[in-house]
Amino acid sequence: MLGLPSIAVEYFGVAALLLVLGYLIRFREWTFLLAGYDETSPVPSAVAANVAGNTVLRIGVAALVVGGAYAVTNPPASLSGLFAAVVVLDVARLIYRLNTYSPDDADSAA
Repeated sequence: MLGLPSIAVEYFGVAALLLVLGYLIRFREWTFLLAGYDETSPVPSAVAANVAGNTVLRIGVAALVVGGAYAVTNPPASLSGLFAAVVVLDVARLIYRLNTYSPDDADSAA
């Protein structure tokens, strides 16, 4: 076998899944993957796909980095807690950005 610690394999698997889902949401605009989002939302599909897809991609890259850290060294146990805190803050940012969306923001974001 490869000799990777099981926690590194777990992080690599989660990272691969998140990177694929982030790609589908961001670049293919598969907004049906977003829980609670539908076409009646005041946020346009392209904006929701952009914001949510970028968030999922960022979390996937972070999981890849954490998995790499576990693969090459024995980091402190607090690394998983730090990763969880980053995920919570990033999702909170996503929720805030989608709930405070106004059509004027689209002009300045482009």
